[in-house]
Order: sequence, then C-alpha cells, then structure tokens
Amino acid sequence: MLYFCGMEKLCGSCKAKVEEWHEECSGCGFTLILEPEEKTRAKYLRTPSLGALFFTQGWTLGARLYLLFLFSLIPIVGIPVLVLSTLFGRRLSWKFGSWSDWSEFQKWMKIMDAVGIAWIVLLAVLYFVFKK
Repeated sequence: MLYFCGMEKLCGSCKAKVEEWHEECSGCGFTLILEPEEKTRAKYLRTPSLGALFFTQGWTLGARLYLLFLFSLIPIVGIPVLVLSTLFGRRLSWKFGSWSDWSEFQKWMKIMDAVGIAWIVLLAVLYFVFKK
C-alpha cells in the first residue's frame, strides 16, 4: 500500500517515480509514505527533547530560550520548566529562537540532545567511579 498523506497536488512524474520505487522495494516489507514537509516538520516539533529532559539549563541556553533558562535556576520553578521544555521546548525554540532556517534548527537540536545524553552518561560514570 502506498500513502500520499495530504498531497492532493502531486505531479505525475513524481508520483510515477515513487510508485515505481515502491514496486521495486515492496518485497522488503516496508511501506513508503510520502508526506509534505510541513507535516514532517510538525511531527519533529511535537517530539519530546531528551536534551531538555537530561540537561535542562544547558539545553534551554542552546535552544535560545533564555527566559526559561532563568526560570530553571529557581528551585521551585525548575521542575515545571523541565517538563515544559521537554514537552514543548522544540516548538518554543523554533517559534522564539530566531533560527535562520530549518536545517540549522534541526542540526542544533540534535547536538543539544546528544549533549544531554552525554551529560547523563558522564554523571553515571562519575557516580560509579566515586561511589564507595
């Protein structure tokens, strides 16, 4: 089955190429889904951010959410900021972060998520090294 999600206007040439490729690759068990860039972008913006979950202060600075960074420093407000930036941080950063283009934003979000994961791994290693 071949899906063309939300693409009412799809040129015949592209549709023919996609259908041909789908026929060639249908034996491997994958389904080809062709969707507009806006839907892909919206999906990406709705995904939670691991970097914000694991390294809230660093992530909010890197995501250019400076007000959330300041609020995250306040102990009682830090937990709600963590939840907010984990669930909605990508959307807020894209909307308010003054990014020049989508590729720069996506690249930076991947870097910030990797930094957050590396931070947790570093803390875990230090814990096991120095625990007595």
